Amino acid sequence: MADRTAPNCHLRLEWVYGYRGHQCRNNLYYTAAKEIVYFVAGVGVVYNTREHRQKFYLGHNDDIISLALHPERVLVATGQVGKEPYICVWDSYTVQTVSILKDVHTHGIACLAFDLEGQCLVSVGLDSKNTICVWDWRRGKVLAAAPGHTDR
Repeated sequence: MADRTAPNCHLRLEWVYGYRGHQCRNNLYYTAAKEIVYFVAGVGVVYNTREHRQKFYLGHNDDIISLALHPERVLVATGQVGKEPYICVWDSYTVQTVSILKDVHTHGIACLAFDLEGQCLVSVGLDSKNTICVWDWRRGKVLAAAPGHTDR
């Protein structure tokens, strides 16, 4: 009889090829370390052009469709699509999660932007009202929410 146990092996992401430009805007930035940050599918990518090396942020469980860079150019916010979409704020040096913002938007997060001081984060949802939220991203709290325009 054949052994039915799972093999003792692990997958490790080595390189991400491509770039998601379809139906996305403002989705590629230079960080403070002069690395390029962007996304492909559900992966946030930080690419060091000098060393031809990539780091990966793997905190999402569906496709990322929006990205914003903090004014200090170290922290990154990414938003995803899906039934229960959420926003991740993460560090581009360590690729570790700093904050997760959830339970407000439905269908996805179409757009993200930090204010000039980096204290607040604004998100626009993919729901029928294109709900706009202003977040205290450090505390994970919505400061204000309002319906946007219904046109895409």
